[in-house]
Amino acid sequence: MLDVLRSIVIVPLIILSAIVMSTLALMLSPVDRQGVLQHRCAQVWCRIVAVTAGAHLRVRGVENIPLGQPCVYIANHQSYLDVPVIFGSLPVQFRFMAKRSLFFIPFLGWFLWRAGHIPVDRGDLRAALANLNRAASKIGEGSSAVVFPEGTRSPDGALLEFKPGAFKLALKAGVPVVPVTVIGTSRVLRRGSLVFHPGEVEVVIDPPLLTDGYTNRTLPELIGRTRALIAAHLAEAAATPIDLRDCARVDS
Repeated sequence: MLDVLRSIVIVPLIILSAIVMSTLALMLSPVDRQGVLQHRCAQVWCRIVAVTAGAHLRVRGVENIPLGQPCVYIANHQSYLDVPVIFGSLPVQFRFMAKRSLFFIPFLGWFLWRAGHIPVDRGDLRAALANLNRAASKIGEGSSAVVFPEGTRSPDGALLEFKPGAFKLALKAGVPVVPVTVIGTSRVLRRGSLVFHPGEVEVVIDPPLLTDGYTNRTLPELIGRTRALIAAHLAEAAATPIDLRDCARVDS
């Protein structure tokens, strides 16, 4: 009951902060051609969301991020909190590939369009190819991409099958794949619910997987390697509690 009462206050605060930070990012966009300030606005808002929601965020493996090298970050998807958590965890510029419907939400969608994030058209092959080319162009300009290859949030936290689009993007752009495992967001905000339950959230960043030598024919091997790494972290977390001593706290 306490979590329900907290959430009645939390949800309006999150919406209000989204309006404020999106408006600020839009106002900065004419003088922020590279999107640095807009990205910083998104990071601030996402950390506000994480703290307000009671998600105590820790990150392991930040040293594995190849700074100065664009990558395709591959993350599992458990909750709507995954996006704020990833924004608060990755200390690099990136663009999300997200479902197109999000781009039509007032303020949030306007920010996504203006900041150069990439809409994904499910079920439309021609649009999907165009989006892939657009994302590869963004990476060629120096921006990394973050993709949820499951395509949707897991209904129970279990890892779903990975779709190949994100991996084809990495091959097309000639950049590494970096596996990112998000643990605990499904406990803080369950699918289909707006009730927040305070708890620990951990993000594990693995070393990059080079895509050199892979082709469309051998792509399933790269997909399998990436998925296996994320699955192993999820299995480890399910078997043992998070050891906070091994994590860098980012919500302090």
